[in-house]
Amino acid sequence: LGRARRRFQRAGRLVAAGVSATFVAVLAARFLGGSLFALDRFHVSGNERARTEDILATLGAFRGRNLVTLGLSGVADRLAENPWIDRVTLAKRFPDGLAVQVVERQPVALVSEEGRLSWLDSKGRAIAPYDPRADPAEYVVIRGEPRQLPELVLLLEDLRARRPEYVAALSEISVLPDGGFGMMDSIFRRPVRVLRRDASEKIGALLAARPLLESRGWEAQAIDLRFADRIVFVGAYGA
Repeated sequence: LGRARRRFQRAGRLVAAGVSATFVAVLAARFLGGSLFALDRFHVSGNERARTEDILATLGAFRGRNLVTLGLSGVADRLAENPWIDRVTLAKRFPDGLAVQVVERQPVALVSEEGRLSWLDSKGRAIAPYDPRADPAEYVVIRGEPRQLPELVLLLEDLRARRPEYVAALSEISVLPDGGFGMMDSIFRRPVRVLRRDASEKIGALLAARPLLESRGWEAQAIDLRFADRIVFVGAYGA
């Protein structure tokens, strides 16, 4: 009799546990599946070039989704399709909000491709078509094949860090067919040819020699700085 009573008590506990688990599951389903956690509010910050209305239009695909179960990686992937967005930080704001912190790609130059200009980021990747109405700042124009753009940008960034006075006058950098890079500026007003590895040093030496060059009235079709120990004036003439 005692053994039968224990079996009956054990069975009763199992039934009670099953009923409790079912009740909790039903309660959770109603709680999570209701409108309380339905995504409805978005707070976007950190964006300047990426338009807020475009970001909200992308986020609209997730409106009404359950915030508790919402996977943020999918939201981030969709937002990354915006050409100006480099990365985002997402945070759920219960009961029904999502905070979006945007980090944008920053343009450092313009790239010329088939007669069209696009903003270029620090990794040498085209961002979006250039629109002077959106940004009146002046940018150096870069010309080269897509695989050459990262090195062109590195050259520009090195000059910007070490020869800012020259970059302020620089208008264009292009890849030369015989190696190195050609630059146009408003100081010497003729092509200046350099190698990336010592461009900043050579430009510094050229700037230092500028008073002497001007005093002697030397003119040239181009200035070649690609040689180790000399400055070559191509087609030079003068006093």
